[in-house]
Formats: sequence, structure tokens, C-alpha cells
Amino acid sequence: MNAKASATPDLYIGLMSGTSLDGIDASLVEITENNDLLLVDTLFSLFPKQLRSDIQLVSQKIDDHLHALATLDHALADCYTGTVNKLLEQANIDAAQVTAIGCHGQTVRHCPDCNPPYTIQLGSPHRLTIQTGITTVADFRQQDIAAGGQGAPLAPRFHKFLFAKPKQTVVALNLGGIANISILHADGSISGFDTGPANTLMDQWISSQRDENYDEDAKWAASGEVNEQLFDQLLKEPWLFLPPPKSTGPELFNLDWLKEKIAGLDYPPADVQRTLCEFSAVTIATAIRQHASGASELVLCGGGAHNPLLCQRIDELLPGIELKSSAAYGIAPDWIESSMMAWLAHRALKRLPGNVPAVTGASHELVLGTIYPAH
Repeated sequence: MNAKASATPDLYIGLMSGTSLDGIDASLVEITENNDLLLVDTLFSLFPKQLRSDIQLVSQKIDDHLHALATLDHALADCYTGTVNKLLEQANIDAAQVTAIGCHGQTVRHCPDCNPPYTIQLGSPHRLTIQTGITTVADFRQQDIAAGGQGAPLAPRFHKFLFAKPKQTVVALNLGGIANISILHADGSISGFDTGPANTLMDQWISSQRDENYDEDAKWAASGEVNEQLFDQLLKEPWLFLPPPKSTGPELFNLDWLKEKIAGLDYPPADVQRTLCEFSAVTIATAIRQHASGASELVLCGGGAHNPLLCQRIDELLPGIELKSSAAYGIAPDWIESSMMAWLAHRALKRLPGNVPAVTGASHELVLGTIYPAH
């Protein structure tokens, strides 16, 4: 699956750890003189169990402590450093050959609708730069937030780079913890937004009930049935009815939110899991029908592309739209977001815009990311 880099490549490393909290995706990419992107090598690193627990605690509690945040900031940077070093060793590449790392950081709070709006990603880029000796680009969401945007989703411009087709409307669907769509319109314009949960509620529920990080192959969900009463309660969430631009995260869609919807009623746990899967599929399909009715193709990205039940239901709910894996375009679903971070780092160094104002609501196009140079 991995390609060989050219003799004098322009190499970048992209790091992504998303709301699923499973671990770190790392992509080593080459960006050629013709501005093509070649995936050279990849690596996935699991979060240590305690670090995962610490991230969840900081992400979902209001009574944060500065010491806990600072400690977590450094611990994440150390995890990122270890992942970079393993990837370089695996690819037989020296750190000096890498132009930059694009590090998204771990989102622990995303509140673009607060007053003032803010978003927080941890994983000290200062520490990452010093420990790897590689220039790091991070803080990709901050400029967009400052310009009145949501700071998310970041993917649409990269999705256009990979998936756009002349005179066709293509939708790229990222199935991470949260689902977001990029609508690549036939006229060349881009729109998109978060649609709601993809995996996050299913992952949190199975973790609380069975101490498993995710529902492998949706086996547990497939053993249950959709509970219509619970399903109707989930669909009443007011956020779903907000117009774009909009973004969300586990700050809203979490176990406390789900328990409020269950409201003490005794649902079989497998039925809850099946209902959560249906909730993700229906909210995604509804958003696509409402905003991309003329789409001919839906490209699946992210870990949820491996959930057969979720993908089956999306396919059934969207007749007439062909579902494809991003692998058909040269990058498997697992590596789209980390490859995007490498691409955004490249654009930052070239002083090229990374956001799409029509998607985020920012006042104008912006170069995204802060550069932390290696010395």
C-alpha cells in the first residue's frame, strides 16, 4: 500500500487524533513539484488507557484544573513524538528529510457558539518541535475562529483537492467521532458542515456497557433492534435543526446527553447501540438529501467507513448515490485526516489558504496554522 518517495522529496508528516479518542493516525506524505500528494507510509498508535481517560475527563468536565491541562498538553506531545519517531523508523526516513509536521492536536473543548467563541487543542507543538527537531505547524482552527468562523470542519478544501470531479456534485463524508460532509458542487463551489454524531455515541455507549472501545464490525448493534421511542427522542435534539455553518463535538453528544434522552427507562443495551447507529445514519442521510440532492457520489472517509451496518444504512437511505471508499482515490479512509494535516502544513508554509468561508462562516479565506520552527 505504501509508495516509494522520490530521491529529493518534499516530505510532510500529518498527525491526527480525533474525537473517537482511539489513538494517533500518522501519515508520511510527499507533495510533488506538480502539487500532487503521494502517501508514503502510515502508522497508528493507540493512546495509553490512562491518557485516554484523562482526555475524556478534561473534555467533558467543566471544573478543569490548569495543572491537569498542562500535564495533559505535555503527555500528548510525548505521544505524538513517539508516533513520529516510529513512523520515521518504519519508513527509513531521517527527521532532517521532513519539511514539517502538521499536528491537529487533541480537541478537548470546541465551543464556537460561546461568547466569546473558542476551541482548545492540546499536544504542545513547542515540545513536539524540540523533541523531533522538525518544524511543526499546529493551531489550525484558531485563525478561522478569530475571523468569525466555526473553526470546523477543516476537511472540505482537502476533500476538493482529492475528490472533486468536473460537472459533478460529489459529497465526501468523514465518519469520525462526529460526522461531517464536504459538498463539492458541480460548479466548483464548496459547502459543508458537521451533521452530528458518527461514532462517538456508539463508542461511548459500548465503553460504558461492555468496556470495549468500539463495536467491532457493528456486531453488538446488529444484535439489537431500533427502539422507536428512543430514536424519536434523539431526533428532537435542537442542534440538528440549526442551519449551517455549524460544528459540534462530544461537548454536546456524550453519555450525559444520552442518559437524559433515556430518562431512566429500561432499554436493552444492544437496542440502544442499534438505535444510536440508526441515529447517525439518518442524520447524515437527511443532511445530504437536504443540501446535496443532486450528488452522484458519496466518498466515505474515517474509521466509521469500517462499520458495515452504518454504511449499509447510509447506502439504503440514499438511493441513487454511489458509495465509494476513499481508497478508490489512493488513500484509505483511516489516513485521510492525518494526510490532510500534512497537506495543511504544506499550505501554511506556502502561505496558501486552508479554510473555506462558505463552510465555516469565517469572514474571508485564511492561511491556517501557527508555525513552530525547528532550530
